Amino acid sequence: MPSLRQYTATLLLPSAFFGYALYANSALLTNAASPAAQASEARNLSLSYVMDGEATRDLDTLYKNELPHRAASVGLFGNARYALLGAGRKGVIVGDDGWFFTAEEFKTVSPSDIDDAVQRIVEVKRELEARGIQLVLAPLPAKSDLYAEDVPSLVRSAAMADAYRDFSTALQKQGIIVADTRATMLTAKPFGDVFLKSDTHWSPAGANAAAEAVQSSLQLSGVDLAPQDLTAQWQTPVTLWGDLTKFVTSPDYAPTVGLAEESVPIYRTRVSEAASGADIFGDDSSVPVMLVGTSYSANENWSFADFLRQSLQADVVNVAKEGLGPGVPMMDLLAGSTLDETDPTVVVWEFPVRYLGTKTLWQRDGETKTEGGNV
Repeated sequence: MPSLRQYTATLLLPSAFFGYALYANSALLTNAASPAAQASEARNLSLSYVMDGEATRDLDTLYKNELPHRAASVGLFGNARYALLGAGRKGVIVGDDGWFFTAEEFKTVSPSDIDDAVQRIVEVKRELEARGIQLVLAPLPAKSDLYAEDVPSLVRSAAMADAYRDFSTALQKQGIIVADTRATMLTAKPFGDVFLKSDTHWSPAGANAAAEAVQSSLQLSGVDLAPQDLTAQWQTPVTLWGDLTKFVTSPDYAPTVGLAEESVPIYRTRVSEAASGADIFGDDSSVPVMLVGTSYSANENWSFADFLRQSLQADVVNVAKEGLGPGVPMMDLLAGSTLDETDPTVVVWEFPVRYLGTKTLWQRDGETKTEGGNV
């Protein structure tokens, strides 16, 4: 026979739920009835407004932005899901020992995706060579590849490792200098994490290993850069929440389930003024190496440009961009005047393999795809 406690729980929980729902929706109605809300509602509430789905989108936005206690509910529900199920929202794969992986890395890259990318890269190589510039391609391995042992067994696969191998091999067959970042990062892995546990990006240790791979590839290819005097120093580490944490819970609630901010040491290098090559008027803007790529290069927290400067013993100008993938920054570079103004000897192109096959690899979202594969 049910106890008094069971009866109470049976009645209390639904009552609390519906009570909160009534409160939340009444708060929404109050906000919607405010003069400011009414003034902004100048649209026609026509049949097409409903039929086209615009009303649904607006209602969804209203609930997301105005629902009371939304931030707290997201954090608490995320904590419960992570603590009880060891899972996060769509977009993240929760691995062992606090390792998070982006779902973008759990796909199979087709041969046609690789062929298309290599064809475009060959065209870039030809255009750079016409300007007297040597291209070095630095394909970056996936985090789920290098830390496969921490990936849940149900989704673990060799797809990203295969993509790295096939992509690198196809590039080399086209005479492109390829830096084997995967090998150097695997070598560095026993001495420190080469990726951040809760972020999609590499750690400074991983960036340093990749920079060494670029230096080795240039040396093996016989490309010589005149050495320059550098100054270098480690700076105070920065702390940050990994970008994959938000797919699990909110930073305000993450510590209660054992999650913590990442501590990232900062390395800074620069070429001494005497070795910069500038004349007495400071008019020489040429730099021997240009770095193009994604947020792995553009975000200064990872110090990749600084490690590259250290490994090559040469100055590096960084034109990488965040949020655009590896292809668009290169297309922007070729279409602009920066190459003529800077006159580099070498262009290093950082290229994560997880972007292979993505629809916006070579153009921004919403842009029309270029015809014929021309750069």
